[in-house]
Amino acid sequence: MKYTFSTCFFAALLSASSLAQNNIALNYLTPLNDEEKTIKSLLIDSGVNELVVGFGDTLFPFKNTLTIEYGSDDGPLFDPETNKVQMPYSFVTEAHHHFAKNDYQKKYGKKPELGAIDTVLHTLIHELGHAYIADQQIPVLGKEEDAVDNLAAIIMIEYVENGADAAISAADMFDFETQGQPDKYQLVEYAGEHSFNLQRYFQTLCLVYGSDPEKFAGLLDEVGKEYREERESFCEYQYNTTRDNWHTYLGQIDKE
Repeated sequence: MKYTFSTCFFAALLSASSLAQNNIALNYLTPLNDEEKTIKSLLIDSGVNELVVGFGDTLFPFKNTLTIEYGSDDGPLFDPETNKVQMPYSFVTEAHHHFAKNDYQKKYGKKPELGAIDTVLHTLIHELGHAYIADQQIPVLGKEEDAVDNLAAIIMIEYVENGADAAISAADMFDFETQGQPDKYQLVEYAGEHSFNLQRYFQTLCLVYGSDPEKFAGLLDEVGKEYREERESFCEYQYNTTRDNWHTYLGQIDKE
């Protein structure tokens, strides 16, 4: 399976192709072993890069060219000093391990490789969000990490074929990362810039549900009956509000 644009986004991308400015560049560092070579091939074959570079031609009109570097030692992260998104091969390996360990294919019919690439896509858009905020000097009221998490989910849902399903996989990765953690958080974690992984999990599911409550009925069943109706109503409101707020700053796409 390769990632594809949604129909409306693909049409907009074609209309903008003559104006493309190569706003996003790719750089693969040399793999150090066979495992990293396999990951590099997976990334190239997945279609995720064509998708993300396409975003640079439409949704993210960067003033300064952004580089996505695969094979970095650090990350995933956005480095404002170099204007570079760093994505280690090991991050993809770890994601694949989590999806395989949790029998994702047996439970949901999705291969671990696809779950890992879903996670990579969400993470790349998340880091693009940081870069775009810096590039456009967008004011952020609240946690920037939460803002770009929301952005990643919205972009996937709105502009990626089967993007809502991919966003659910990315949410599951947040859930997987809580496995084996102690019941109590360390004090330093309360002072961190990220919300807790379970919060990120439920927030992503919230946005997916809010995008189409009928299609994703049952997605929030974990919340419990006592709070579910209130949460469902809030998620529908939050999706529409967050989507509209972000589109104030994103590049314009004619969706007709």
